[in-house]
Amino acid sequence: MFSENDKKILQTTLVAGVVAVLALTYYVWAFVNPDLGNLRTEIATLKEQKTKKQGILAELKKWEGRTGEIATIIQDLDQKVQRLPRSADTSKFLEILRECVRRTNLSDIKIGRLKSVPMGAYQEIPYMVTCRARYHDLGQFLTLVEQNPQQIMRVKTLTVSNDKNRPSRHTVVVQVATFVFTEPIPKKEVVSK
Repeated sequence: MFSENDKKILQTTLVAGVVAVLALTYYVWAFVNPDLGNLRTEIATLKEQKTKKQGILAELKKWEGRTGEIATIIQDLDQKVQRLPRSADTSKFLEILRECVRRTNLSDIKIGRLKSVPMGAYQEIPYMVTCRARYHDLGQFLTLVEQNPQQIMRVKTLTVSNDKNRPSRHTVVVQVATFVFTEPIPKKEVVSK
């Protein structure tokens, strides 16, 4: 059926085939498998990064839907920044305080500046106001100070004590603070689409 020559060709072909299969197996084991492992690791890392970026994109899309709210917040902050002076010049603050006193019925007024308190990008400048007032006048004065449209001020402390000689007018000690920028205001960034 097979001649001797055919048998030798068949044996040579079989040996060459076995050697080729062994060589291919070694190549896959030595070179392809590590590359596949590296590629699988890289694919997993890229999928993880893609998931994170999709989360960030979803978050940005939520913020994009809130542009009106963000614009309102920015406008409110701009108004507050306008109410913060750039220097510790007391003349404007004292003028505002004098106007608050004029609009109320306070008497025996004494105003003294206290030591400034650094607070990062701005500085708190406290004042001690001592006066005599009725409760209604005091409430009106505190409202005018806290809600002043020209300058940010706040009431830090308030002490009211009764006077036996004049029970309707009370001795009041109020610590009022105003604020001043100590660092330059960052410029607005314009976001374009």
